[in-house]
Amino acid sequence: MAIAPVNKFISIMVPVAPGEQKVYEVPTGASALVLYAQVANVGVGTFPTVTLTQRRESRSTTLTRDIRVIKDIEIPPNDAAILIDGRMVLEKTPLVVDRLLIQGTQSGVNTITDVQYCEPLGIVTVTTIDGHGFSSGDQITMGGIAFTCANNNSGITTTIFPDPQASYIVDVVADSKIFTTNVGSANGITHFYNAAIHSFVRANNKAVLANNTTYYTPSGGSYDPKTGVLSLKIVAHGLFSGATSKTPNGAEYNAAVGILTVTTSSAHGYSVTDVIKFDDNALTFSCSMGSGNKTYPRSTDPASGRWKKIREIESTTKFNIDVGKSPIVNFQPTAADYNTTAGILTATIGTHSLLANTSVKLKNGGITFITPNNPSSTFPQSGDPSFNTPINITAVSDTTISLDVGSSQYSGIHTFSSAVADAVISGGDYAHTFVSAVPSSMKKAEDYVGIATGSIIFTCTQDGNATEHGYPRVGDPAYNTNLNIIEADVDNIKVDVGISTAGGLVAPLQMEFLASVLENSNA
Repeated sequence: MAIAPVNKFISIMVPVAPGEQKVYEVPTGASALVLYAQVANVGVGTFPTVTLTQRRESRSTTLTRDIRVIKDIEIPPNDAAILIDGRMVLEKTPLVVDRLLIQGTQSGVNTITDVQYCEPLGIVTVTTIDGHGFSSGDQITMGGIAFTCANNNSGITTTIFPDPQASYIVDVVADSKIFTTNVGSANGITHFYNAAIHSFVRANNKAVLANNTTYYTPSGGSYDPKTGVLSLKIVAHGLFSGATSKTPNGAEYNAAVGILTVTTSSAHGYSVTDVIKFDDNALTFSCSMGSGNKTYPRSTDPASGRWKKIREIESTTKFNIDVGKSPIVNFQPTAADYNTTAGILTATIGTHSLLANTSVKLKNGGITFITPNNPSSTFPQSGDPSFNTPINITAVSDTTISLDVGSSQYSGIHTFSSAVADAVISGGDYAHTFVSAVPSSMKKAEDYVGIATGSIIFTCTQDGNATEHGYPRVGDPAYNTNLNIIEADVDNIKVDVGISTAGGLVAPLQMEFLASVLENSNA
C-alpha cells in the first residue's frame, strides 16, 4: 500500500501583475517552508519595485495582520531581487492561515474601461482609458478585472480575472486604446465585464453635511458604478422632516414598466431634482383584476416608505415617478393539497418571491382534482368563492403558497391530478383606474447633502482591494458640490455621484516571481 509523502517540494512561477496578488497560500493539512523567492526584471530599461508581504488571517474572526518581508525593493534591468534566501515558516492551523502577497510598481500601467470576451474562441478585446502603447507580439499582464459569469449549473457569479495569474501576448492592435489577446476558452461560459467592485471600509467623522446645517457620519455604504448611485447608511437621519404635502387628483399606473403618472389640480412646481414619497395606502384604484377597490402603496410594495426621484415632468400639472414594476408572472403547480373544510389550498409552484397577505388569481378551471363524486373536477369553477377573483396568500414557503379559496362545490378528499401552465397568476399588470387620494398624502422634499473630499473610504477590485481610496476626489462629479438626495428610507440615503467604467489594470510584462516551497504534512 502506498504511503502519502510527508514532504513535498513545489515551485511557484507567476508574472507580477499590477496591483496586489496572492502568490501562495498554505494548503489544508500542511505547514510550509519558503526556501527561496526572487523577482526578476524582464523588461527593457525599466526600474520597477516590488513588495512582499506575509498575511496571517485569524480563522475565527477573519481579521488579518500584514508583515512586510521587503518593501519597494528596486530591480535593475536584466537583474533579479532576492526576497527570501533561507527559511520562512508559514502555517495553516485551526486558528490561522498564512499567505504570501506580492505587489509590484512599474511603468506603463493603464486602467481598463471595457473587456469584450468571445467564447469559445477565448479572444478578449480590451479598451483602456489612455493610450496603451502596445504592439502586436508584446507580452502583457492584467489584473483586477471583474466579470459576471453566466453558468447554467451554478447560476450568476462574479469572479476576478485572471485567477491564477498569467501573462498574455498582444494579438491585434485596433487603435491606440483597443487591443486583443487570447486568454483561452471558458468551457462555454459567457462572461460580461463589470466596472471595479467597491467595498465600503469606513467614513470619516462628519463626512456628510445635510442642507448646510447638520453633519452625519455614515456607518455603511455601497457604490454602483453602472448607475453612479452612492448609498450611505445613516441610521435615523431624520431628513425630510420639513417636506411639503399635496393631494393628487389623478393617477395612472403602468405595471409593466412600473411608472406612476400623477396629476395635480394646480401647478405642482416640481422638477426632476425633487424626490417624492406617498404615504402608505394613499392612492385608491379600482382594478380589472376584480374584487373592489385597492389602496397603494401597500406595506409590501417597493414604493412603501421610500422617497423616489421624479423621472419626468410631463406638464405643469403632471409628472412621472418609478414606483416599481408588477408584471404578470404565471406559475404551474406540480402538486396541491386542498383542505375543503378550512378552505385552504396549498400549491407547490417552485421557487418564487410571492409574499403573504398579497393576492394572486387562479385561472378558471386551471387545476384538476380527482374527487369521490366527480372523477375529474377542474377548479375553480363558476360558483366557487375563488372563481375570477383575487385570492389572499395566507402563508408562503420557498416553493409553496397557501391560498384562502373557500369551500368547494364538491365534498370529500380532493387529489391533485394536473394544472395548466398559467394556473396561478401573480402580478399587477391589470388596468388600474384612479378613484381617490388621501388628502396631503404626497410629500415632496428638496434636501441635499455635501460629502467632504476624500471622506468616504472604499477598497476596490481594480488593485485587488490592496489599498484604501477616499472619495470624492478632486475632479470627481461629487467634489465640492451639493448633491440632491434621489432616494431614501429611514436609515439610508442615495445620491448620484457619477458612473465609472474603470475596472482592472493592464501593463507590459516587466517582472516575474519565482519561489521554492517545502510543504510538510500535518496529517
